[in-house]
Amino acid sequence: MITGRFERKLIATYLLLVTAIVSVAGLYVLSSLKRTSIDHLNASLLAQARLMSNEVTPVFLAHHPEQLHSLARRLAEQVSVRVTIIAPEGRVLADSERTSEQVAQMDNHLGRPEIQASLGEGVGSAIRRSDTIGVEMLYLAVPLRQDGVLLGILRLGMLLSDVSHSIATIRQTLAIGAVIGLAAAAALGFLFARHVTRPIAQMTAVARRMAEGDFSRNITLTSADEIGQLGHALNTMASRLQDRLEEVEEERAKGAAILDSMVEGVLAVDEENRIMFINASACRLFNAPSIGAERRPFLEVIRNKEMLDLLNRTRKDATFAKQELEIYTPVHRVVQVHAAPLKGRGRTSGAILVMHNITELRRLEMVRTEFVANVSHELRTPLTSIRGYLETLLEGGLEDREHARPFLEVIHKHSERMGRLLDDLLDLSNLELGKVTLDRRPTTLAEVVRSVMTIYEPQAAKQEIELRPELSDNLPPVLADRDRLAQILINLLDNSLKFTPKGGTVIVAARRVSSFEFRVPSSKPGTSNLEPGTASTSDVVEIAVRDTGIGIPSQDLPRITERFYRVDKTRSRELGGTGLGLAIVKHLVEAHGGNLTIESQLNQGTSVHFTLPIVAPDSEAA
Repeated sequence: MITGRFERKLIATYLLLVTAIVSVAGLYVLSSLKRTSIDHLNASLLAQARLMSNEVTPVFLAHHPEQLHSLARRLAEQVSVRVTIIAPEGRVLADSERTSEQVAQMDNHLGRPEIQASLGEGVGSAIRRSDTIGVEMLYLAVPLRQDGVLLGILRLGMLLSDVSHSIATIRQTLAIGAVIGLAAAAALGFLFARHVTRPIAQMTAVARRMAEGDFSRNITLTSADEIGQLGHALNTMASRLQDRLEEVEEERAKGAAILDSMVEGVLAVDEENRIMFINASACRLFNAPSIGAERRPFLEVIRNKEMLDLLNRTRKDATFAKQELEIYTPVHRVVQVHAAPLKGRGRTSGAILVMHNITELRRLEMVRTEFVANVSHELRTPLTSIRGYLETLLEGGLEDREHARPFLEVIHKHSERMGRLLDDLLDLSNLELGKVTLDRRPTTLAEVVRSVMTIYEPQAAKQEIELRPELSDNLPPVLADRDRLAQILINLLDNSLKFTPKGGTVIVAARRVSSFEFRVPSSKPGTSNLEPGTASTSDVVEIAVRDTGIGIPSQDLPRITERFYRVDKTRSRELGGTGLGLAIVKHLVEAHGGNLTIESQLNQGTSVHFTLPIVAPDSEAA
């Protein structure tokens, strides 16, 4: 006698499972048989309809209604189906189950589903109860055409009683088999349940809790036999597993915290190149998702063939490897990758990558190299000239007073050029290191602009260049270092006059604008115009130096403010430029809390814009 609830539940579950399987299988078999039978009938009816249409079409064209009736009956007797011939508009012309008088009283068949399907798809089939004879039938209709013209419709109908009878017989057989199977399943379930004891059920429940991570429940030991020993072993295993899992979880948390806090990217893959671990730095480096990356193939997360080759080589050779790679998405970066094999059970089971982002280091190395090369070149040119002229003078040129003075003038010119270069280098270095202290005070911009323009008026007149100011009325005072502001304007005006041809124009304009109107795509993140004593970011003065000079090619605009960068190096040196003017201007503008932008079109001119903060009204009053 079964008394345990677990045993009853087990038998009930077993029987329900067998019942469900038998029911589903039976329904599937019945459905398949019915569907297969109907498919066969449809195929048979279609073949018969194709053959009959060859006989019906000539009679149809002859317009003999009685011949159509006779033909319909004869064809129906030959294949044991109902034959109906219908006109294109839906009127029944002949039916093997009706007389001519009855046919004339039949409903219009154009709305029948099989008729509509045949007109649209070429063949129509439907299973429904016949309105004429009142039994369930399978209908199939095909259009009758002659040279693409629809003559009528031929419909065949077949009783489904034979198919239904066969399916009923199969259903009865399946039902008997199901009953026998359920009886056998009940007997087997009873025998199986007799061997399942309550201690086993308890152990199963405790084991399930252990699998879910709950080790708090122990098995109650009621005997010292094999089952009792098994329960004792499970209790001991649960206690030890809990201690070990706590240790492992603590170590895992420490390791994950350390790896996630590392600046370097860390990534580990298994022997199938599936990601086992990836830290936050690696995700940021490759713009990879931080969630869901583990257990995915390496190339699905990081699309870099060179790094995959490095991984494969490291796993194959089981040796440490190092390589410097360039990645281009999401942005261009230079990454130094260190790869090491992961050992497991005496073989290489994967590899680990440690990635250092050395983009800035390489950029600084390039900047340093370019800086040394540019400074060396800029100093070598005047030094070579000075040395050459001095050697000439020392070898007897001093006695030739007619030529000695021009030589000394050239030496003086080059020494001044070297002095300007060194002064500019010192200024730029101090600006970059933040050693320049600005004496920012309320300053009248118009006075500074006019004083600087006064300096360059003789040069502009000599070059026949129109130099004019365009200053808005009632410009508010700006918070600036007057001398440094003059230095900015001097550098910009000097460039404009150098590269503007005879008959050109150089304009210095200033107006009050909203900072939102001044867009600087290349401005540094975090730059703020909010300085002590300034107005809000919506109050700035925009100063523009515009010329009608030779302009700057679009490909050179992004680098035009770099140190020693020149568009036309030969012409710049001939005009005495150091290549540092715009770099100094950029740093001075940013030191004032402003923004700098340059717009230019080749052979049409250049426009340099920068902003300065306006003095707050309360500061000005004070």
